[in-house]
Amino acid sequence: METLLGPMVQVVLDKVCTAMLNRAQVIANFEDQFEQLKKGLTTTNDLLAKAMDLQSKYDEVMGALSQLREVIDKADDVLTDCLVRVTYKENKSSLRFWFHDPGFKLRVGKQLKDINTKMDVARNTLGEHLKIANSTAPDRTHNGESHENQSESTWEFMSRNYDPGVTYGLDNYIKSLKEWMLGSTKGKLDFAGIVGMGGLGKTTIAKMFFNDPEVVSHFDKMIWVPVSRNFSAQRILKCMLEKANLQAPDVLESDNMFTSLKRLKDQAYLIVMDDVWHNPNLYSFWTNLRDSLPKTVKKSSCIIITTRNIEVANRLVDQDSLKLQPDTLNEKDSWALFSRVAFQSTEVTELFKEAGRAIVNKCGGLPLAIKTVGGYLAKESLFKWTETIEKFHSLAINNEETESLMLCLQVSYNELPTEMKQCLLCLSVYPEDVEIHADQLLHWWFVEGLIRSKKGNSKTALELGYEYLAKLANRCLLEVAETRGYDGRIYKFKIHDMIRELIIRIAEKEKFCNFNEECRQIQIEESRWLCITEDMAAEVETPWIKSNSSNSKLRALLLMSSPSMIDFTKKFVLLESLRVLDFSYSKLDVIIVEDSSTASSGIRVEKLFDMITSLKRLACLNLSGVQKLLEVPSSIEKLLNLQVLVLNGCINLGKIHAKITSLKRLVVLDIGTCPLEHLPRDLGRLSDLQELSGFRVVSRAKTWGCTLLQLGRLKQLRVLRITIGNVAEISEEEKKSLSSLQNLKVLAIDAADTNKQENLEMIDELELPPKIEELYLRNYRSRKMPNWFSPLRLPKLHYLSIEDCDVESLKDNYSWKIEGLYLKLLEMLKVDWNDLKRTMPALRYMEISKCSNLRNFPIDVVKKAVWRK
Repeated sequence: METLLGPMVQVVLDKVCTAMLNRAQVIANFEDQFEQLKKGLTTTNDLLAKAMDLQSKYDEVMGALSQLREVIDKADDVLTDCLVRVTYKENKSSLRFWFHDPGFKLRVGKQLKDINTKMDVARNTLGEHLKIANSTAPDRTHNGESHENQSESTWEFMSRNYDPGVTYGLDNYIKSLKEWMLGSTKGKLDFAGIVGMGGLGKTTIAKMFFNDPEVVSHFDKMIWVPVSRNFSAQRILKCMLEKANLQAPDVLESDNMFTSLKRLKDQAYLIVMDDVWHNPNLYSFWTNLRDSLPKTVKKSSCIIITTRNIEVANRLVDQDSLKLQPDTLNEKDSWALFSRVAFQSTEVTELFKEAGRAIVNKCGGLPLAIKTVGGYLAKESLFKWTETIEKFHSLAINNEETESLMLCLQVSYNELPTEMKQCLLCLSVYPEDVEIHADQLLHWWFVEGLIRSKKGNSKTALELGYEYLAKLANRCLLEVAETRGYDGRIYKFKIHDMIRELIIRIAEKEKFCNFNEECRQIQIEESRWLCITEDMAAEVETPWIKSNSSNSKLRALLLMSSPSMIDFTKKFVLLESLRVLDFSYSKLDVIIVEDSSTASSGIRVEKLFDMITSLKRLACLNLSGVQKLLEVPSSIEKLLNLQVLVLNGCINLGKIHAKITSLKRLVVLDIGTCPLEHLPRDLGRLSDLQELSGFRVVSRAKTWGCTLLQLGRLKQLRVLRITIGNVAEISEEEKKSLSSLQNLKVLAIDAADTNKQENLEMIDELELPPKIEELYLRNYRSRKMPNWFSPLRLPKLHYLSIEDCDVESLKDNYSWKIEGLYLKLLEMLKVDWNDLKRTMPALRYMEISKCSNLRNFPIDVVKKAVWRK
């Protein structure tokens, strides 16, 4: 078994080295213990490295691994406290009462001794088990051959493989659906069911039908509803109303919602209810739905369900309706699908083909299994291909088809790099069918140390995180929902329900989190991660944190429900190990109130940060979309371990207290779309800041705000998004300040509030650093591009986005290295396609919308269109 403890040990070891390197007084007090801890962690890391590929002895070493994980978690907590203490002393902060703890040295010394003792015991126990395991484990080497992944552009692989229009063995089912629908009697409501086990392609068939141009032109309303295992009539009806653009009733009760559906009268509609499971409340809901939906007069309407349960299909879809039961792929289609995914960068020799056919036979014709295993093998050596055949035999195979699919998915999971396994397991806590935002997940990975930039690598941890997502998608372990067209960077994604079942099994076995028989998360004291959904919050009899869990091990808390059902005031103080607190999926804005008389039903604004700032070890705070948040108070300075702060979408946030400049460890600060006039002075003190979004340029006259001059002190910035308004005064020195940001790769300039000529000239005179790779320019009201827009000034620029600007040309007397181009709402831009090809010879992707004066372009320049070389 390739244990997941390795990355965790490395995270703590890095912290020990950092602490010892600083030689701060608070560290020097325990120098012997830190040295012992460093040696112990190094030995443990070496020991875990020897556990690679051991699977048969997993159960015997599980106890030692679990014990070791607890010790490492405790060590991480103590080290975090020490590093926070260092930051506090460096700040000479006013928090002398907050951090004044005369027993700190004595307590930390005792804790370090206890950690070192327990680590020695756990490591010795593990070592004994591994000796036994190693004595029976087969030799995995093969003539010294390296099995590292071949170097290949992740984005190139993504762009080749993700073609939703390519299917194998499903065309006849899609054709049957079209013939049935188009030949239907007018004024009729038809029903169809697609039935089969997970991974067969039921949802793919429904999606292909749903997106078919002929089908889209037939219907007035297209409604896709993910039902999933956790049935909720209100959620389903609300989703239907939203997708049909119908106003939901003020009182969200099922009867009112059913009545609202009657407004579909005289419209042809298609409803797809995806992934329907058996539920006692399902059938009465179905009856009410059929009775409430109107029949159209001119054209037929229809409802399609996909389900794994034949009984569900028989009860919902009568005998006169269409019922499809997709079969597994035949040998020809199985091989075609596997070849498309696996033979991308691998030389196709007879030996590869022989191994590939053996692997395809093991997949049993299941499309998901074929894609997942093929995606894993796409860049591997022949040895890995033959080794994969053997691994199918080394795992117990149940006769059940579902277990055969799980076996295929398990093989693909087992072959993930160690550092990516725990990243994938984090997805286990998300509910079924939810779209996961990539940046929010990456922030979690980052603060837990699951993604780390390496020495000699110019990429930041967050940049590496996007590559991890792409690699997981390449192996078909993620379902991509939204990407950036130019390079395939994933913005949103979902998890196939079978992948989710697999990682739930593993996450529970690894004791990261716990689930019931319905794959719904439950909270116990051992859990490290928790996502609170509406269903969990409503279950009063199983509170999400028990009152006696004063030493809760919870490290990540995601809220996907209105917290009105949760007593936060009593719960937050128990979360002493929490690193991630994410409210971005919740409805927190509906319960933040200013009237203390209603505090019993929610949380008052001033109390919100009182509760949050009690979490001394918190590293990521996401409050995006909290619309009633008016101010970030001075208490923010208590979060000295904070590394990510996201306030994007807090549309009433008017002030951030100057104490935010005490957060020396802050790496990401996102205040996009917040109506702040300025950020506090001395923001340049945040020397670790790598991403800053929402910075508003102010003049020197506003001495209470952060100026461009101070922004120039943030030497680690990689991503900067700024808004420039009608600034009264900008000095020559400030115009040059951005040029000092030598690591800056992404720059976005929004001139939405700029209408004075002198301000346009100020933008024109900015000096930019030469390493910018991506440039976004919005709302720029000048007829010509800025003076700095030239390949001499921006030699590394490879992606350009210009939106809603008045520019008339792109300076076609230059030759650019630009590969991706996005043009939108540029009615004054006059460019000829032949000229553009000459000035941008490397161009391979272009997206255009509402640019009516472009000439001779190979795509529509008015409607949204995409061109790829």
